[in-house]
Amino acid sequence: MDDAPKKRILVVDDDPAASAAVRHCLEWKGYEVVEQPSGVEALAWLEREHVDLIILDVVMPGLSGFEVCRRLRERDDTRYTPVIFLTARQGIRDLLEGKAAGSDLYIVKATLGAKLVRMVELFLSTDIAVSRKRSLPDVPA
Repeated sequence: MDDAPKKRILVVDDDPAASAAVRHCLEWKGYEVVEQPSGVEALAWLEREHVDLIILDVVMPGLSGFEVCRRLRERDDTRYTPVIFLTARQGIRDLLEGKAAGSDLYIVKATLGAKLVRMVELFLSTDIAVSRKRSLPDVPA
């Protein structure tokens, strides 16, 4: 029996069906999943909670996923937390904007299932936060 605490993943998506599908895939693999329906609510929730990885949709009411990611990268507590965009937007401009916002990976929703779980396992099986911290300059708060 593994007594290690479950890795906690935050899924931010305004589409309840999409969010539930992601939650189902990840809980089946043993992760703890928390859902937030908007970027504003996710940022507020993260003021008092910690996660090991964040999955963001791009198109949401209020703040876009790109803006949420930029704000996450400005904060000391989430600067090095892996961020995966999971979105229906598949244009090259969207991919480039996701990278510029500070994401670690950009996945189109059509590839949800096995690919998402493999990528989450990759990020959480390595110390991506440490490698991110080493490769990025310190940004003053």
